[in-house]
Order: sequence, then structure tokens, then C-alpha cells
Amino acid sequence: MSADPRRQKPPSEDAAEPDESIDSFMREAAAVSDPPASEPFPVGHLARGETLGERFRIEQHARTGGMGAVYRAEDLATGGRAAIKVMRVGSNSGLERFMREGVVLAELSHPAIVPYIAHGLTPDGSPYLAMDWLEGEDLFERLSLSGLETAESLALARRVCEGLAVAHARGIVHRDIKPSNLFLVGGDPAATKIIDFGVARLEAGSATLTRPGTSLGTAGYMSPEQAMEAADVDARADFFALGCVLYECLTGRPAFGGRPAAVLVKVLRETPQAPSEVRPGLGPEVDALVMRLLAKDRETRPKDAAEVLRGLHALDSTVRGQ
Repeated sequence: MSADPRRQKPPSEDAAEPDESIDSFMREAAAVSDPPASEPFPVGHLARGETLGERFRIEQHARTGGMGAVYRAEDLATGGRAAIKVMRVGSNSGLERFMREGVVLAELSHPAIVPYIAHGLTPDGSPYLAMDWLEGEDLFERLSLSGLETAESLALARRVCEGLAVAHARGIVHRDIKPSNLFLVGGDPAATKIIDFGVARLEAGSATLTRPGTSLGTAGYMSPEQAMEAADVDARADFFALGCVLYECLTGRPAFGGRPAAVLVKVLRETPQAPSEVRPGLGPEVDALVMRLLAKDRETRPKDAAEVLRGLHALDSTVRGQ
């Protein structure tokens, strides 16, 4: 058997960059499975052994990011571990977005979505959000190291689509589906969880917390309508992003690569090669579904998650029959 070219990915300007997200912070909580004991706690934040909300005993500072800090804690109510995301208080819009993520997560319950536990304020008045502590790796890390087989790619896409179906049914559009926001619990693509609802739209037609003229999403996974700053972004934007993720899983390279400004031009004007042209043997059925998800005109994309899932299940049957 010839070597899988995805397992020999050299770094290039076409590689997707993990830090091009707008308001993306949640992965910093999930991606740290065993933080170093020597890393100091941020001054003025939570101390080891401190109990938060009479429920969470702080065990370890995990990570500090642009929006604040993440801690690993023991959930005294369940005996499990929780990720405590504490925000550094800044602008009112940033605070509203942070608290909105708690509201969004509280509305959702599905194995493919990171479980919400609680949210509130720390003793110094900083807002916090508590979620399940996840062990494993995010998809960005997996693709950088080894990639996925075809069956694994389809299993991951199905799992993500099942989670999106629940969110969409509640009127929630994620708007930032990308590899670093998909966490493989235990490294298993079939156990993927969607994380980071920080830029989610709560319902169709609702007011956003973003200034006019601001694009929400990540270069390389943002739908054309998001890039054009459309006011009526709907669930089909998530399907476009899922198509970008599936393309990358199957071929080992982004559908739209390069620096952010160039990527947005490609998203708007260029059609990527069909997956089978990059990785021979995938077949026309794979090409048909992926390219439909990547359609520039959202009216051409699948209308709902059920339609996407039917296509993925059909592909799974095709792959097993090969």
C-alpha cells in the first residue's frame, strides 16, 4: 500500500492557521488535557484549592488567552472535572458575547456538543463559564500530525452534523465550524464534540452583538455570505464550513488555503479541485456531496442537516462496499 500523502504534510502557506478566528477562545480550555504543574497562576485570578460557586474546586491553571484564563477544576457535585473559563473584563460587547455562550450552551444537549455545567461570576466579579473537561485532541492537531482515513472523516462529519442538527433546531447557527473547534474526545473522530459557541447566532433574524461591517468566522472556513457580511446568515453557512472541514479531512489540505485576505477572495471566486483530483480513489459520490456543501450559492447547498446526513450515510455505505 502506498504511503498516505496526508501523513507527510509539509508546512506551507496553504496550511490553515489556528489563530485566525474572531472571538475564538473555547479550544484553549478543551485542548489542554494535562497542564504543566509549574505554570504560574495569573495574578488576581483563581487560586489552587479555591472553591468557586460552592461547586468547583480549582486544581490547576490551564491556559491564559486573549479573553482571559482557563482552569481545571473538580466538580464537587459530580466528582468529575470541569473546565472553568474566566473572562478578563473588557468591552461590553465582549462581556455580552461571553455570557451569551453560556446561554447558548445551556440550551443545547447532545453528545456532539461540549456539555455546559454552569456560569456565573467569580468573587472579583469576573464572568465564568463551566463546561466538561475534555481529554483528547482537536481536529487541527490531528490533521497536523497524522490525518484521518476516509471512514474516520465521514464518521466525524456525521457526528458534527448531528450536533448541528440539534443547534439548528433551536435556531442556533454556530458560524465558526473549523478543525480547532472540533474536539476528538479520546482521539476518536466518532466521539467529536463541537466547541466554542462564542460567535453563534441565537436565532434567525436576531440582532448580533457585532458592529456593522464585521465578519464573523475564520478565513478558510467562512461561507461566502459571511465573507460578504450578509445580515441573514443561516444554517447553510455551517454546512459550507462542514464541507471545508470534510474536504481537508479527506484530502489532507484546506479547500481554500493561503493568507486570510487571499483566502476570502478564493472563497468568493474560486472553486477548489474536486477531492478525488487531490486524492484519487475517493470517487464521484464523495466529490458530489463535498462540492455541493462548498457551493458559492447557498441555495444550491443542502437545505438542512437531515439532507446532509442522508448524503453522508450513503457515502459510508459506498466506502464500506469498496
